[in-house]
Order: sequence, then structure tokens, then C-alpha cells
Amino acid sequence: MIVRAVTDTNDWTFGKGRNDYKSNSDAIIQNIKTRLQSFKGDCFFAATEGADWWNLLGGKSLLAVQLAVTSIILNTDGVTGIVSLSVNLDKSRNATIQYQVTSVYSVTQPLSGIVKIGGL
Repeated sequence: MIVRAVTDTNDWTFGKGRNDYKSNSDAIIQNIKTRLQSFKGDCFFAATEGADWWNLLGGKSLLAVQLAVTSIILNTDGVTGIVSLSVNLDKSRNATIQYQVTSVYSVTQPLSGIVKIGGL
């Protein structure tokens, strides 16, 4: 798996040749982050992708957020399972998601990441 790398502000990288791409485990981590940050209906060619963050972060159901996050992670190409998942919500409609997953590239060593969503 190969994907174009993105910056900390989620812009595509250019001008560094092959260093502008991520592969294998790094690509899966970036795909998980990108998919979690996607809003349902925000992209015209993938209207059903992403989470309904407007309603999920405004609601009071942590379980609904956890289920949405679990679904997004498990449906990411290359992910084979979730080892651990932690979702923290605050009163300002911010979410911090920490996860460890197994993938086709990391059967024995889980991949981990942190994704922050908020300010809605």
C-alpha cells in the first residue's frame, strides 16, 4: 500500500520525490487518521464515508462515538483487528482517539496512533 504523505495540517506534500509518499504500516496509520477526520457527506464522491461528527460530538453517547470509530478503523484497508481503543470526549465537543491495531504489515507488533477531532 502506498499513499501520498500529508503534513501536520493535512495538506499533501510535494517536492521531495519518493519521500512524498508513505507505504505499508505508515500508510495504514495515515489512512486511519484521514478516515477518522472525515465528515460524513463532506466529499461528493464518497458521501457515505466518514463519521457524523456534528451529531456524535454534540450528543451524550460515548458508546455511539466508540461504535463509529470502531467501524471506521476496522473498515480501513489493511487493518485486521483492534487491540485497544480509547475515546475521550470533553464538553467543548472535542474528541481524542487513541488506538492500537494489527494490520497485514504488523501481525506481531501493533500499530498505534492518536487522532484529535474537535472545535465544532
